[in-house]
Amino acid sequence: MKYKIYSTIAIATLMMSSCHDNWTPAAEEDGMGQLRMEAIDVTNAENVIKRAGLDVSNFIVTVNDAEGQKVQQWKFAEMPEIMTLPVGENYSIDVISHVQQKAAWDAPYFKGSSEKFNIVKNQLTNVGTVTCKLSNIKVSIRFSEELKALMAEDCKVTVIANDEGTLEFGPNETRSGYFEAVEGSSTLIATFSGTVGGSYEEIRKIYTDVEAGQHRIITYSVKAGDPTIPDENGQINVGNGITIDMSTIDESIEGNVAVDEDVIEGDRPGQEDPIDPDPEPGPDEPGEEYFTFDTAISLTETNQAIEGNDYSIVIKSVNPLNNLKVKIESGYLTEEFLGSVGLVPEFDLADLTPELEAQLGDGGFGFPTGNEVKGQTEVTFDLTPFIPLLNLSPTPNDIHKFHLTVIDDQGNEKTITLTFISGVE
Repeated sequence: MKYKIYSTIAIATLMMSSCHDNWTPAAEEDGMGQLRMEAIDVTNAENVIKRAGLDVSNFIVTVNDAEGQKVQQWKFAEMPEIMTLPVGENYSIDVISHVQQKAAWDAPYFKGSSEKFNIVKNQLTNVGTVTCKLSNIKVSIRFSEELKALMAEDCKVTVIANDEGTLEFGPNETRSGYFEAVEGSSTLIATFSGTVGGSYEEIRKIYTDVEAGQHRIITYSVKAGDPTIPDENGQINVGNGITIDMSTIDESIEGNVAVDEDVIEGDRPGQEDPIDPDPEPGPDEPGEEYFTFDTAISLTETNQAIEGNDYSIVIKSVNPLNNLKVKIESGYLTEEFLGSVGLVPEFDLADLTPELEAQLGDGGFGFPTGNEVKGQTEVTFDLTPFIPLLNLSPTPNDIHKFHLTVIDDQGNEKTITLTFISGVE
């Protein structure tokens, strides 16, 4: 939708002057020409602001020279219909809605630029309409009614973007937050914290692909069923029994709105539902139907390395197992570092040297080793004792990956990856 404002006084003056036989252009000096910008077009404003119309009168219009230096600047409502500028090439016009902040409530930031143009002596250059689009990040937080009924007054969601912008969303917050999109900083962190059903909850989700023009709608709800309804024993499932779902819908407002819903495992660590990945194998994944993994760890998202949580996986195999290989990929847990504590970045728990057996088995991290793996159809791999080692990393938001490869005695093979983040700031 286009939003146009014209200076009627300037138009009337121009028409009166053009009717006079002796009228000459306002710019009579050598090396001067004229410029006209007709209107501002705001793309999909209806999807950003839920009210009738959009006032562009205070949008800031800046004329820049070939080096990008400001030549003239006005509010759109105060901009003359005809501008006089020195002759030159590669001028441009930038339009912004306002000077934006790192984070603000209900403050969509629109930005647009014209094509390059030239100013020719004693000629009028018409750049027509400059199109603007949403150029910051919109975030909306929603809570289900079932969850609201269990939330105490201290509940909130803290959203951090562009390394500096921060807003806190309370249970009754209806406004959207807008965050500056900074080049080179595409991370947004949403943290739910507070007392739910008498138990303190904290859920953090890190988004790493945030861009200008996006609308992130983050919804929190109680997981699976109504915990306020008594169960078969007459008990109400509250406190430590409560788990919370976190889902997002991403809208792109830079043109036609494209909605893509992505359900995110946002449960409190250690209380997620077990995941049975891909029970029906595809043709490009041979052997996948022979293994299942029962775990509270997300196999598709990054897990926070929180000490005290349960990071175990029950590996079930149709046929007896032959190998359980582990590969550690971490910028902190390097081969040199692991060697200093008697470990290596790759090993097979079914076939260890005596030295590794002592470090990784019952005398060390408590991993299943040797015949506890080989010949078994069910093995529990518990990474929990390893978590404190991850948290020694001095680097904030350090990523650690554990690639587990199971192979049965028929040669069927399956690899899964567990990803952890430590030192979260």
